[in-house]
Amino acid sequence: MRKIHIIYLIIFFLTGHLCAQENKTLNVSGKAKLIPNLPALTIGNQLPDFEIPIIIHGTKRSTKSSEFKNQLLIIDFWSIYCSGCVAGLPKMDLLQKEFGNKIKILPVTYESETLVSNFWKKNRNTKNLSLPTVVEDKIFVSYFRHLTIPHEVWVYKGKVIAVTTDQYVNQTNIQKVLNGESINWPEKNDFYSFDGSKEPLFKLDQAQASPSSVIRYTAISGYKEHVNSEGLTGGSGTVRDKTGNTIRTFFLNQSIFSSYDINWRNLIDPSTLIRPSKSITPNQILWEVKDPSRYKYDSKMSYQAEWVRANGICFESLSPDTGQTISDISKSIIDGLNSLLGLNVRWEKRKEKVFILIRTSNKDKLESKTTLTDNKDQLTIKGTIRHFRAVPLSTLIYQLNQQTQNPYIFDESAYTGKVDMDLDIDSWTNISSIKKALQAYDLDLKEEQRLVDKFVFTEIDGGLLKEEKQTIKQTIN
Repeated sequence: MRKIHIIYLIIFFLTGHLCAQENKTLNVSGKAKLIPNLPALTIGNQLPDFEIPIIIHGTKRSTKSSEFKNQLLIIDFWSIYCSGCVAGLPKMDLLQKEFGNKIKILPVTYESETLVSNFWKKNRNTKNLSLPTVVEDKIFVSYFRHLTIPHEVWVYKGKVIAVTTDQYVNQTNIQKVLNGESINWPEKNDFYSFDGSKEPLFKLDQAQASPSSVIRYTAISGYKEHVNSEGLTGGSGTVRDKTGNTIRTFFLNQSIFSSYDINWRNLIDPSTLIRPSKSITPNQILWEVKDPSRYKYDSKMSYQAEWVRANGICFESLSPDTGQTISDISKSIIDGLNSLLGLNVRWEKRKEKVFILIRTSNKDKLESKTTLTDNKDQLTIKGTIRHFRAVPLSTLIYQLNQQTQNPYIFDESAYTGKVDMDLDIDSWTNISSIKKALQAYDLDLKEEQRLVDKFVFTEIDGGLLKEEKQTIKQTIN
């Protein structure tokens, strides 16, 4: 009788760690005009001396790259269509002013002078900045090719020392470079070539089983290098092999939280869940785990690129193709993750304290009198005052449900118009302070006990992230 191998794998875990901002995603190389035959520069290369022909908002209309040879030069690739890039320009301007002549932060875009100049004068983020920017660029983008922005190239004393995301451009890291300290930041490289749809992630050991005889396996590993250099996923897919009559599913370099969240969306109708919003908010997640930071990225705690390298996972499964639906595939992935990670992740009914936003009178104290322009924020915070202008009440509800420790906050005010409010509250989590501030607008947060849905992560016997493991289970028929 033919031997049939079913293999379940945990490829490796490192002790304490797994090994695996709307701002980006413009296909820059496809839009910019590149100069043929210019070599791509990488870390360790010298920056050639060349003419920079068009600079706006600077003291010089043009200059040479050698002008910055004694400074820390940070080349900030951006676009007017990249909201995160634009929002980051005031930070770049402040850093330039703080460090003065020690550094040169140089925003660079391939877009036309007319387009950028008109945008710069009108946009609330840029209209008051003194930061020069290179426009109609061909040469910088040819030397430093990339697909997504922001894209930051660090050149110190004429040598390329780092290529990073914009998260790394801050006071601490700039000072490190100026102090001569060593840096070892992950390189942002948009041209890694691994394609999980064309080749399997995991190569089976011939000593375990002949690959041709394996009809089912589920495998998980830590972060895979040279797949993606930023973001919280390196891609995913489902591959049906008609010759072998198998189906292979995979994802690369994802957070454990996202891996479950994405697949649960295929199993459950979001509209049937009792929760404050259709999208998942931090207070919808119940962590019955030792260290939630291992499962879900928090921008307040670390750089995204470094976090995903320490905590991201890769997953792959192979099984006979029986015509599985998307729901079937997602359920199989969740079952595999639970088994290999020592978790039980599910949507579960819990009776909990919640707060309901209600109106306490029919008098309209909320109606907005504000006409918004591009230069006016809808929500600003000055001291303890939260200023809401021309927004729906859902803006307040959203902020409250973004706080992990807050109970669910539901909006049952039935107010559909835009509102203006000034709420004096010291924290989004101080419910008593929020209730007091809402009184001026004849609003209240009413406490109730309700049966709600929670996204629960439970470690079984401590889970499998806590220790180094390498296990193989093989069934032979």
